[in-house]
Amino acid sequence: MILLCQMVCFLLFASVSGDCVTMLFRDTCFQGGDITTIFTPNAKHCQLVCTHHPRCLFFTFMTEASSQDPTKWFTCVLKDSVTETLPKLNMSGAISGYSFKQCAHQINACNKDLYVNLDMKGMNYNVSITKSAQECQERCTNDIHCHFFTYATRWFPSMHHR
Repeated sequence: MILLCQMVCFLLFASVSGDCVTMLFRDTCFQGGDITTIFTPNAKHCQLVCTHHPRCLFFTFMTEASSQDPTKWFTCVLKDSVTETLPKLNMSGAISGYSFKQCAHQINACNKDLYVNLDMKGMNYNVSITKSAQECQERCTNDIHCHFFTYATRWFPSMHHR
């Protein structure tokens, strides 16, 4: 009987501590617990990457306003903690949140958003000519090695990539 009571208490605690938290915390950074840093176009995409990473429980996304250093813009810091909690610090331009691991209804691996005037950092994997951003997105989606794409219009700064 004592074992049964302990099991019920454990299940109640586990279900309470495993709440689905979808809120993003603006101008907030989770301190410590860094797993890795990657580039993402926005905080929502950072949250999606965190959700699909096996260890990530929290993330902090750095906007353009977070630093004078452009190499820190659009960085997504994936975080973990043995205690499942990290201290929050005030940091201008940072956006932090939790993975959707406890939110089965929120998990979707496909991001269909287009980000106008954003060229993601990294190596160019492939260069091809397409008629639209949607066609470029479709090609990237159907290529397992493609993570992001940039559709260069006639106003793109690099004439070589137009």
